[in-house]
Amino acid sequence: MASSILPVSQRPAAPVAPAPVGAARRGSGPVFLLGLLVVAPMAVLVMATASFIGASPSGWGYAVGFALVSIGMLAPRGRRGLVRAGLGLMVLVALGRLVFAEGTQLETLTLPDGGHRWVNRLVAERDGTMLAGQVLVRTGRLPRSDSREFLPALEAAFDRMDAYEGALATPAVATYLGLQSPESFDAVVIPPRGEPAPRTAVVFLHGFAGNFAVYCWEMAQSVQAISALTVCPSVGPAGDWWSPQGERTLEKTFEWLAERGVRRVYLGGLSNGGVGASVLAGRVSHPRLELRGLVLVSGADSRAPLPRVPTLMVQGKHDSMMPTRSMRAFAERLGRRGTYVELDSGHFAFLDRHVECERAISTWLAERERE
Repeated sequence: MASSILPVSQRPAAPVAPAPVGAARRGSGPVFLLGLLVVAPMAVLVMATASFIGASPSGWGYAVGFALVSIGMLAPRGRRGLVRAGLGLMVLVALGRLVFAEGTQLETLTLPDGGHRWVNRLVAERDGTMLAGQVLVRTGRLPRSDSREFLPALEAAFDRMDAYEGALATPAVATYLGLQSPESFDAVVIPPRGEPAPRTAVVFLHGFAGNFAVYCWEMAQSVQAISALTVCPSVGPAGDWWSPQGERTLEKTFEWLAERGVRRVYLGGLSNGGVGASVLAGRVSHPRLELRGLVLVSGADSRAPLPRVPTLMVQGKHDSMMPTRSMRAFAERLGRRGTYVELDSGHFAFLDRHVECERAISTWLAERERE
């Protein structure tokens, strides 16, 4: 009987299973396309921005995590762990900021209850502020004469604050989420060194673009001369303190101070905050608080009724955003109650001439306290 077994060389080849659809075109699915068209370009932009602005350590952590996610979305299946690694890194950065973003002295509180908004801890103020500053300068939104030294001065201010305070929360996050109201608003609070229960406070109103810890910290350096509490409340991105919301927010701030045992208060403001302080000085008061004076930096309403208290005005000689001639005219109207200091700068004298500003404000406050 003939054998039916064929030689090996004559046997038909075993059928080969067809490759799964998409294996030959690996990564052509919706995840790949999303990564290619959306996530990867955004990651490149985020990394470039972080390098351009000199991002904080947490800013770099978010940027690297986002880059890992984009690489993972473009990679083969075996490397999709990069997506998880990137997401994990961003979560770790967020958790780290939630736990450790507390300054040595500076604190961001939600008044009037005195609590905290954890969302304010998620990002470093430096990153968003430097990015916004670059955009404003490079798009011409800020006059060239005023902004010539603005960005280097802003970066130097963050360097000084970070060296003293470390990682911080910022009221800017809640501000741009629309969370500020007279019933619940963020305030940067900086107590004097070695004075647990100060009886004097300086309330400093922010300008346009919202409340930032770095400006409040700069003001607190001058306020240390009289061992007073520095409080910087938030009203919103516009800095419209003359509005009903701004007026009510200042009233709530005064109430909070009175409940803490403060009895003397100075009211100050920067830019729009200076305009607001010059207007609200005649509107807002508290029966347990004595208004001792005004500190108006790069801003005042020259049409406002003259304040009845001593007033310091610090102004940049080349300020075109709050015209210097108007500030000079307001100072002349103040007469003997006014002290006018003009610096060789533009609208951002508070930053790029911070030494002269600090000296002028601290000297004036000390003289008022000696009277």
